[in-house]
Amino acid sequence: MIASLDGDDHEITARDERRTPRDGADSVVRAIADSARATARDAGLPLHEILAVGCAAPGPLDHRTGMVHEAPNIVGFKEFALASRLSDALDGLTVFVDRDTAMAAIAESAIGAARGARDFIYVTVSTGLGGSIVSGGRMLRGTTNTAGEIGHFPVAFQLDTTRDAAADLPRCGCGSYGCAESFAAGRNLADAYGVADAAEVFAASARGDARATAIVIRAERALANLAVGLVNMLNPALIVVGGSIADNQPGHVLEPMRRAIADRAFRAPASAVRVVPAALGGDVGMLGAVFAARERLSGRGEWFL
Repeated sequence: MIASLDGDDHEITARDERRTPRDGADSVVRAIADSARATARDAGLPLHEILAVGCAAPGPLDHRTGMVHEAPNIVGFKEFALASRLSDALDGLTVFVDRDTAMAAIAESAIGAARGARDFIYVTVSTGLGGSIVSGGRMLRGTTNTAGEIGHFPVAFQLDTTRDAAADLPRCGCGSYGCAESFAAGRNLADAYGVADAAEVFAASARGDARATAIVIRAERALANLAVGLVNMLNPALIVVGGSIADNQPGHVLEPMRRAIADRAFRAPASAVRVVPAALGGDVGMLGAVFAARERLSGRGEWFL
């Protein structure tokens, strides 16, 4: 995607969308580079006139070096130098990489639902489940620059102490168990029901299918537990919730989070927080990448670095 930015305004001038290859990191880099070249061509912008590229990627990753430590859902993305590899594929262009949810938080803060907020959490409930944390006007990064992987916050364990703690719990793609993502991410909802898309699970539940309804309720409970934990730990003013499932199923995503916070979170932080839908839709990560590239190139954007 190429976007023009003027102050707080934005306009997408060209875009190119492709499926992520499943046969290795080299193919992924080649597809991204081909997409970038096609977008630049459609925008009438020679590649050598582009000053910088922003790339949103799954994490955990190091946004300063552009190294993806591990992206379980992309083949070959383990200790993978995405920024330098993509720069090479684009004739030496400067490439800035950050976590997709961090890019989304940047965009929502700049022109979206979190505009003006100094303490907020961005949550995406889509194929996966992730987020980013902004506290005191700065994005929380942590010692190894991997903070904010809230999809892998554990929300469940086996209560029977005679059994293994992971017994009967879905194994998460990260290798752990009991993660919020393993219950509430669209990919895992679909896998649990044996279909290709989470939309089919919600549709079956709406028809009264008991197995689909149980899967949906588990997802709601996982999101509820996650929301209570986030509010009690971080005391945000906003939880901004985006992603395709949140957009299409707010009654199964935002509402369980709101109810759990009201019923179970500490009174003071619960009274101060609002759970709101994201404002920028499916383009949020791409817009954030453009904002981030512009700000990092100019030496600004310290709040999210």
